Amino acid sequence: MSNTKQTRYKFPRTCRLAGRRNFARVFAAKCSASNRLLVIYAAANDLPHPRLGLSVGRRLGTAVQRNRIKRLLREAFRLELRRLPGGYDLVCIPRGDEGATLDAFRSALVNVSQKAITRYEAWARARESP
Repeated sequence: MSNTKQTRYKFPRTCRLAGRRNFARVFAAKCSASNRLLVIYAAANDLPHPRLGLSVGRRLGTAVQRNRIKRLLREAFRLELRRLPGGYDLVCIPRGDEGATLDAFRSALVNVSQKAITRYEAWARARESP
């Protein structure tokens, strides 16, 4: 055992988006962005950290395949948490791209979520101005 301190990357329950109302609120904002791997919807959450919600449809395969995609997306979120801006709920909907890797999900999550957040901020500014 070495005495070096390791950085821990956790995925606590507070970073998970749960509940029908929370998902409906994010979808109601209608601020999304996408690439070949993901569609991401974004909405503000009044918390200091982002939260992740997943919506994986049956058309992506069997339960085993869908669970693998969810595990990869949760791990990508956990590893990229520090690069994502706080205060937003992100709902990720994976597209049917076969053989997506963790690295591909990591880069897609960061890039697409930034676009979705930018669109949400423009939408929120437009709603505030008369």
